Amino acid sequence: MRQSNEFEPAMKSATPKTTASGDAILSRRQRWAIRLAAPLIRGVARLLQATLRPAEVQGLSHLKARVDSGQATMLCIWHQRLSYTAGWLLGPQDPPIKPGFLVSPSRDGELIAAVVAGYGADVLRGSANRTGARALRDLYGLIQGGAWPVLHPDGPHGPPREVKTGTLTLAQMTRAALLPISFSADRYWQFGSWDALILPKPFARVVIHIGEPVLIDKRDAVEDKAALLGERLTALDSAADAQMGVTPRAGRRRRL
Repeated sequence: MRQSNEFEPAMKSATPKTTASGDAILSRRQRWAIRLAAPLIRGVARLLQATLRPAEVQGLSHLKARVDSGQATMLCIWHQRLSYTAGWLLGPQDPPIKPGFLVSPSRDGELIAAVVAGYGADVLRGSANRTGARALRDLYGLIQGGAWPVLHPDGPHGPPREVKTGTLTLAQMTRAALLPISFSADRYWQFGSWDALILPKPFARVVIHIGEPVLIDKRDAVEDKAALLGERLTALDSAADAQMGVTPRAGRRRRL
């Protein structure tokens, strides 16, 4: 599946209006469209998820160790691998976890937030890179409430597979470990977006890979830890793809 890039120039030149806090201002028509679309998207996602055949979870011991520790944890996923991984995290887990989502305060983010909130997950509006102070405050509250924020370190607009230091700064200031996660499928669609998003096809076999957490304290160099997180995420992608026998197309840098 490939999205048309026909409207990219218009989208790039348009700057959505926002409130003083950074949230997008929506028209009445846009709000109604989101209210109608969100439950439909959730329904399709649940139907697709029900057809998939989970193979196994590699590295589950890393997740269990974080739960047993009772310490703050952020779940990190490359933007390309968000689709099934986010659905898996929102489903029943053993041990149980409480995922929370930091969603961009943009018009696109409004729909994503509505979809995720319908699963009962905590949703924060902000960006680790554009609204850092606000995101830090809200993430700290989320973590204090026992939730594990789900972050995509190369989002929301790429470049793909490049960790932005904002994610590491948030982890450093909240004393949270960064737990890398990926997935792969033996059959999937790939979108034509900058991240080359992967969506498993119905009845595909899927596998989750969880890596060793990245720990950061106030004395560590953020850039070094960002590189380490990127290496672990990419290694998880490669291992999961090898297990499924696939080679997904890489993402691309957005044109300026």
